[in-house]
Amino acid sequence: MMKESLEILAVELQEDLDSRASRRIFAEGRGPNSLDEAYQLQRALRVIRENRGEKVVGFKIGFTSPAIRKRGAKTMGLSDSVHGYLWDSESHDNGSKIDYRRLGIEGELGVRLLSTHGDDVSKWEVEFEPIIELHMLGWDGPPEDNLGRRGLELIGTNCIHSGVVHCDDSKRCLLGEIPLNIPMTVLIDGSQSEQVTLKELKIGRDYGPVATISWLLQTLKKENNGEDALLKSGATVICSTPGSVHSIPPGVRVKVDFASLETSCIATSPLNR
Repeated sequence: MMKESLEILAVELQEDLDSRASRRIFAEGRGPNSLDEAYQLQRALRVIRENRGEKVVGFKIGFTSPAIRKRGAKTMGLSDSVHGYLWDSESHDNGSKIDYRRLGIEGELGVRLLSTHGDDVSKWEVEFEPIIELHMLGWDGPPEDNLGRRGLELIGTNCIHSGVVHCDDSKRCLLGEIPLNIPMTVLIDGSQSEQVTLKELKIGRDYGPVATISWLLQTLKKENNGEDALLKSGATVICSTPGSVHSIPPGVRVKVDFASLETSCIATSPLNR
């Protein structure tokens, strides 16, 4: 059990997240002690943000490839996938200037839900786009181990998510029709840094976005907090990536290409945005 009230810890943590400062509750060993407490802390942050007028617009999913889950078990004590919230206040247009402080990025697939009838998510109508997921890098708690302490920091900080850069365009299809073998490429200052395919995402017997969104739907239902109702028409889901998080210094331009669509941003000082 956490020694301090969840609400007090959440207020302090949100202050640090807003200022991109060291996350004191983890640096001082006052954070959650279990997966359940970590998700409770994540939901407490949601209450704070909603009370100040922000709105949840979807979910992000992580740890969805077997290779990443295997590595996560060794370094973060996590053997399952994870989820966090997407916020309207952290949505950026293609080509945006992004605050470089503690900035990390991933090239990922974003899916906007158009219809969500039934539990067979492969039949859901969607629009898909390559997106750039933004992260606030750095760990303030214990070092890597297999005990799960770093995993609790990951989940408790909303999976270190800090925003999404969207594409100007998208393609419409059924979720199960999104191509799994087309490469998704991350370019940093014009040089290819990474190339992956969605087929590398696998949970259970399913692959790609069908696997990740099916896992999310079933997990939210199991958690029984009513959040599966947020998977409705208009919601956005970041389907995860088999790739890596890239640290981005100021002045660097990032581009993600997938299925003849591309998304870009540039890291800059907050004074120059």
